[in-house]
Amino acid sequence: MSYLSLRFIDRVKKTCLSAQNINFCASAQQRVVGRRSLSCPFVVKKILPLCLLSLATAAPTFAGFTDITRESGLPALDVSRVQTVDLNNDGHADVIARPNGRTNHHARVFLSTAGLQGARQFTELATTNLPELDARDVITFADLNNDGFADAIVARYLDYLQPNYTPPLKAPRRSATLLGLGDGTFAAPQIIAAAPPATTAAIAVHDVNRDGLPDLWFGNWYERYFSGYEAFSNDLLLQYPEFTDTVSFARWSVPQESEPIDGATDSGGRPTYGVAIAHLDDRPFPHLIELNYGRRWNRLYSLSGPVPHPGKIDPRNDDEPAPAPLPLGALDYRAAELPRTLFGVDIAPAAGFDGDEIRHGRHPQWLEDRAKDDPRFKRDDEPPFRANGNTFDTAIGDIDNDGDFDVFVSTIMHNWAGDSSDRSRFLVNRLRETGQLTFDSPAELSVDRVPAIETAENRNHNQGDIFCELADFNNDGRLDLILCSSDYSDPPPLEERLRIYLQQADGTFADHSADLNLDHQGAGQPTLLDFDHDGDLDLIVGQTFNRLTADRRREAGLANGSLTPASPAEARGQPLLRLYRNDIAQPHTGVIIRLIGNPDSNISRDAYGTIARATIDHDNDDATPDITLTRQLLGPGGHAGKRSDTLLHFGLARAPEIKSLELIWPNGTTTTQTSLPPGTHTITAP
Repeated sequence: MSYLSLRFIDRVKKTCLSAQNINFCASAQQRVVGRRSLSCPFVVKKILPLCLLSLATAAPTFAGFTDITRESGLPALDVSRVQTVDLNNDGHADVIARPNGRTNHHARVFLSTAGLQGARQFTELATTNLPELDARDVITFADLNNDGFADAIVARYLDYLQPNYTPPLKAPRRSATLLGLGDGTFAAPQIIAAAPPATTAAIAVHDVNRDGLPDLWFGNWYERYFSGYEAFSNDLLLQYPEFTDTVSFARWSVPQESEPIDGATDSGGRPTYGVAIAHLDDRPFPHLIELNYGRRWNRLYSLSGPVPHPGKIDPRNDDEPAPAPLPLGALDYRAAELPRTLFGVDIAPAAGFDGDEIRHGRHPQWLEDRAKDDPRFKRDDEPPFRANGNTFDTAIGDIDNDGDFDVFVSTIMHNWAGDSSDRSRFLVNRLRETGQLTFDSPAELSVDRVPAIETAENRNHNQGDIFCELADFNNDGRLDLILCSSDYSDPPPLEERLRIYLQQADGTFADHSADLNLDHQGAGQPTLLDFDHDGDLDLIVGQTFNRLTADRRREAGLANGSLTPASPAEARGQPLLRLYRNDIAQPHTGVIIRLIGNPDSNISRDAYGTIARATIDHDNDDATPDITLTRQLLGPGGHAGKRSDTLLHFGLARAPEIKSLELIWPNGTTTTQTSLPPGTHTITAP
């Protein structure tokens, strides 16, 4: 029997035994028979009884995801990067899609509108005033001025130190903001003067210093790619109030940014492909997350400073009251003073966040052997600061329901780099167990599908994990993993594609992509929304066929419908964005919470940073203890301005409602709601 058949059958057994799906079990015979030789019928005979045996105590059945892209009104879009945001504040997520492979292009905006019989449809706006973008520019959206409408943030990738650099031909020629007008269109761009020109590759948004004004965290890349290790330092841009219709920022100096590059500590800037801002412990300030390329170490900045809330007590000193708010006349000096009120230190090495424990930088023996006959394969071993990850993206959530926030990092792994090349992995937060913010990666949580790294037939293997996200897709109260891989052409079953790992009852993660009806090669940027307002999370994913062979591209085109079996052999499949409706959650229900902050109480209108704890009777049995689900409202962040609709989602499993919902707002205020039934609820900060 082939390796593929054995691997599939093993997955069938695990799926059937863990609960699940009579439809999948019944179809397993057909799928195995279709893939196996005729010499293995005994396998099917053994699997099916296991499935039937499990049904006596199995959980309710679930279907898969349904591609409703065309049904939703979205046209055939050759798009890799996509985001969802409610641009007109009507409670429905709109779509922003960026065309693939074009040096000069505009992001396209599709507003959610009411269709026939109340169904939602996406309708494209003919004019938006969004600027012309280069393929490497970044755009994302957040309500910067707290007026209830999302604004656009554009970060220009300015590679100006290269000899062949060409500046943007159209405005804005620097990174800028464009205030949203509430109808999906935007005002003229305003240059962010505090943002130095750089090769910006990522944006995160959050109210870092808790003053009610959203701030920006720009991740910058190499100064001169292929010409040294130097990289631009990242930029934290703290917003300050003005008496005009603009948003203004002051730049905070990242620790060690002015130090020269040093191989032992890797000081100075590192080539950053992803940034995020999130609360990872119980301190009042969030953490700045920096995800680095070039097999460089990641950073995690712990922040501190005065708590800017009248009447509150500074948590660092119970006897010291927080400073009073500044009088209006003092705002003239706020820009210069603001960065000096925030302090930070990189705790990634101490917390186990910077990279895995393999730091020798040695290349595999097969590469050295091959270099004897072909000098192109000659590579010197890397120093320790070049012996970790090519990290692109991150997802943050409480995967083990222990009340603290865990992290997943998606990383490109190259076989030729050896075992010091980091893999995508969970970083489990041990704050609740130890009282200290530290992370580890248990072997049982591995989602690796890489074969033995020394195997000859896999010498060219890459694991191209570029995007990731966490979501409770089946509403069982446990977070699941979305892993989007692309840009490499590895053979099945290791190919780069969209994968959904459902969390199992024992806390491990199992790849259910195939039985969830997902066949999406070259998975681009993902974004989450509740498109049909049924209390579960739907998924939009971009697509790219970069580096796919002709055969693989045809296979991918047949899967997404851009090719048919009758298409000529020379026809090239086209990458297509797809909207997948979530049909796996039923009969479990869920609750969607939309928050509205109160800027007068130093809570930004988007309310990023709010911590929510929902108590539910997950098994609907009064005799068993309730459980608490912990969520955090995160702003845009990760690779390339990744953004989902701004909401909190709780899967109820068998619970009829959320018994109690505690909201810890960014200013430290706590409110409680009770008896929240399934559906969507809007809660306003005090």
